[in-house]
Amino acid sequence: MEIAFFAARKIHQQYFSHLAAHLNKTGAQACVIWHKFLWMDIRWLRHLEQADQCLSGLVDDHLREKQNSRKGRQRRHGYWRVFRLVKMLEAQLLKAVYKQALIRSGATHVLLWNGLKFRQRIVIEAAKSAGLRTLVMENGLLPDMTTLDARGVNFLNSVPRDPTFFMSYSGQWTTKPTVQKERPAELPEHYIFIPFQVNTDSQIVLFSPWLKDMFALTDALLQAEQSLGERMPHIIMKTHPACDQDYQNLAQQLEQRSNKIRLLLQGDTQTLIQHAAGVATINSTVGIEAVISNINTLVLGQAFYNIPGLTLHAQNQNELEQQLPKLVQFIPNPTLRKGLLAYLHNEYQIPGRWQSADDHHIQAACQHLLREVETLG
Repeated sequence: MEIAFFAARKIHQQYFSHLAAHLNKTGAQACVIWHKFLWMDIRWLRHLEQADQCLSGLVDDHLREKQNSRKGRQRRHGYWRVFRLVKMLEAQLLKAVYKQALIRSGATHVLLWNGLKFRQRIVIEAAKSAGLRTLVMENGLLPDMTTLDARGVNFLNSVPRDPTFFMSYSGQWTTKPTVQKERPAELPEHYIFIPFQVNTDSQIVLFSPWLKDMFALTDALLQAEQSLGERMPHIIMKTHPACDQDYQNLAQQLEQRSNKIRLLLQGDTQTLIQHAAGVATINSTVGIEAVISNINTLVLGQAFYNIPGLTLHAQNQNELEQQLPKLVQFIPNPTLRKGLLAYLHNEYQIPGRWQSADDHHIQAACQHLLREVETLG
């Protein structure tokens, strides 16, 4: 057994190097593959193949991601035809290059970061073609923790979805006290908080079947307000700091068109969560933060924490209009909530932030990795 860490960013290369060094000291074999200059080993030419359905699908996903960007919305249709052709060729070449690098490493398993971006998904396809098993890492779902999963991250992860599993889970978990933040005077007395997400993020591109971007989310809420009238709860939305989309006009339009919906262009997300009567989200990490804080949660997309009894869910306009008025009165099952959080804390997550990894974290991460590898076979 040999584990190859595939790094596409310097910060991940450094972190993976620490993990590989520890594994090698303990007798396991590990190496780090840096994504640049792999093309210089021209033996990749023999791995060139025609694009298959998987490559075509991930290129189409990448195309939607780019079309969702601020610049992408200004591109003409002809541009995207050329873009797709170029990206198909790039995907074929990269798959061959990555496959040669993985074969040359002698690895049986490859670990990479996130696994949902364009090049990362090509690495996974190359690994499959070479007969390697894949694992992924990501930021933690709970504070001060890190994720490592053989199935994937976000909606693809291996966290059980059966509520009975968590109802019978016996592990313990206690929440850390949070600093209560002062309530802004301009907030409604009772409101549902809805965080905007990055339109180009894989969470929206891959796991939001009916709300394709934040404009579609806003339109759905305006339609709900028209249908529900006085039954429509107050909604406070806030833009995502990492999104390059300009929402100034949208915020002004809402002031003119809606009595119940507001879009904030700035503000503290934690404060808005703490004082909300409920949280609605497509699939943001704000959803799991709301679960941790024991705040009623409505899921509008695909999310691993969308578990019956723990959250409400709406997967179309009719369900959204049914669930919004119910959210504030909804009572999540406390045993289910405690079981999920205990499982995440005690078994699923690695203690410590990978960004500030100490010896304890490195050791725990390697132990977790070896267990996952053993499970994969």
